[in-house]
Amino acid sequence: MSLILSELKSHLVGNLDDYIPFPKPYQGSDRIKAILLGADPSTENGIHIDTVFNLSGEDKRYFAGIKRNLDAINLSLENLYVQNFCQNYFTKTTYSQKENWWRASAVWVLYLREELDERFSTDVPLLVTSELIFHRLLYSVNEKNSVYYQYPETVPVESCYVKSGRMLIPFFRHWRYDLTKPEWRCYKERLQILFN
Repeated sequence: MSLILSELKSHLVGNLDDYIPFPKPYQGSDRIKAILLGADPSTENGIHIDTVFNLSGEDKRYFAGIKRNLDAINLSLENLYVQNFCQNYFTKTTYSQKENWWRASAVWVLYLREELDERFSTDVPLLVTSELIFHRLLYSVNEKNSVYYQYPETVPVESCYVKSGRMLIPFFRHWRYDLTKPEWRCYKERLQILFN
């Protein structure tokens, strides 16, 4: 872990919190139907967690929106592998340091690809919780995020940066993409079909 921190620093990644260990991934106890990717364990207050999204702890506020969307498509946490794209801690939140996160993700993408490809076949898709992750894996920022939600037949999308054949599914945790909203009914139904 200290090697990856050194590598990040050599790529001029700033706002690093040198705390290790990084949060552990979470793996459900049933058949894994999807890999859910968070952006990173940002902490402006120096709090460190044991498991990604604090899934082993009491405070689940960072997972609440994701959980609501999982419930909407009838997908259980027990059918997920949950990991952060950038697994190190930052001292600033993701969206207050987009360019810095982009540099860090360029380092992490190779480690992430290796981790996921060793554990899961390519038919296990990625549920992507942030447009930053989505754009990194597509290496594109051309589409508006809502396009995929408005045209569910375009999902899943093949990634450029993970093993060929691994598909991406936008599953943004922002309140705007709450799958219980009527405007996303078709997108919700598309994901229900994909996973059930």
